[in-house]
Amino acid sequence: MDVAPRPAAGASILLAGWAAAAAVGASIVLAGWTSSLPQPLGWPFGPSWLAAVGLILGVALIVRRRLEPVLVLAVMAIVGWVLVDLTFLEGRALRDLDLYLKAGLHFRLGQPVYLDHLVSARPVDPTDYPFVYPPPALPLAAALSILPADAIRIACLVGSIGAALVGLQRIGLRGWWLVAFLAWPPVVEGIYVGNVAILLFLLFAIAPRTGLGLVVGPLLKPASGTLGLWLVAERRWREIGLGLLIVIVLVLASLAVTGTDPWPAWLAGLAWFARSQPEVPATFYGIALDRYLPVLVTGAIGIGLLGLALLVRGRALLARLGVVTVVISPSLYAHGFSVALPALLELRALAVWAALGLMAAPLGPAWLIAPAIVAASWGLPGLRRGPSTAELDRGDDWIHPLRRATGPWPGAPDSPS
Repeated sequence: MDVAPRPAAGASILLAGWAAAAAVGASIVLAGWTSSLPQPLGWPFGPSWLAAVGLILGVALIVRRRLEPVLVLAVMAIVGWVLVDLTFLEGRALRDLDLYLKAGLHFRLGQPVYLDHLVSARPVDPTDYPFVYPPPALPLAAALSILPADAIRIACLVGSIGAALVGLQRIGLRGWWLVAFLAWPPVVEGIYVGNVAILLFLLFAIAPRTGLGLVVGPLLKPASGTLGLWLVAERRWREIGLGLLIVIVLVLASLAVTGTDPWPAWLAGLAWFARSQPEVPATFYGIALDRYLPVLVTGAIGIGLLGLALLVRGRALLARLGVVTVVISPSLYAHGFSVALPALLELRALAVWAALGLMAAPLGPAWLIAPAIVAASWGLPGLRRGPSTAELDRGDDWIHPLRRATGPWPGAPDSPS
């Protein structure tokens, strides 16, 4: 049976591809127009991106003698990633790790750890940002604050790179693509600032093998609790029970060290943080939907996406819950998008590179279009890879990050344990 697209359909797909490339290119240039690369380069982001993309595509045209929209989108995206990664160098390296260590030191000294006042201006020192993690994290932060700082920083950097590599490999990236996605801004920012988002990404990536991390993860970031719904839907009761037992043990052990006082202080600190977000939106919201839309609207969007996610099961549900977690996050920065990667990789080559291309400029509202494309694919199967599109996609296998695999976690178990 001939499954090749009809000439008219092929022309329409080609036209749509070039339109997507034009839209993504315009988005990158506009989003990066006022940004510059850090010194000593100091080059403007937009012109630098245009020059690099033009040079690479010029060479590709000489070698291949033609350019496809998907190749153009991939080049645009990866060049943008590298430039965005360079902009991270303007910030303090491992600043989130230093924030954790400072909170641990304050706890050891009996000083306040959680926010107890309104913040109306961005803190000059990034380690003075509010510590918002639950009290069970305090004993660990305190213990780490005793150790030599340089050793902790090296261990964090090496551990984060290792966790990112294992996580990317687990969801299905291999060879060149495994290396290339180490340059994806959500991964790079998480590693560079030393955020626990990289650890949570690893726990998420290994969930089809063991879902314990989905239960324990909310002790670090409560918003990640959404991912645990996958275990319930898949009836993985053994992992849920063991995970809850681990959580109970950790909480009780932490209570022996911290007492109960940090719990109301933590809840009050979260309330102060929420009140402070409108005062310093770029810093405390990032690009969370709550920054742009009324809370009732963002709540409805989150509930709607969750309802759509729950229409499927297996690894597809786990991937969708990663997107839901991104959308409902009260604070959203680049590293927060890491758990959306499996769902992005479910898209066909043209769609995945269009979505990833929108994340190839400094963090801004355009990034939110990427999860919107994924959500649209839940109702438009033609945007997703799968058995029905396998033959049509065969020519694009070389440029899709999953190559011939039709979805993330290839080979992982897809049934209840």
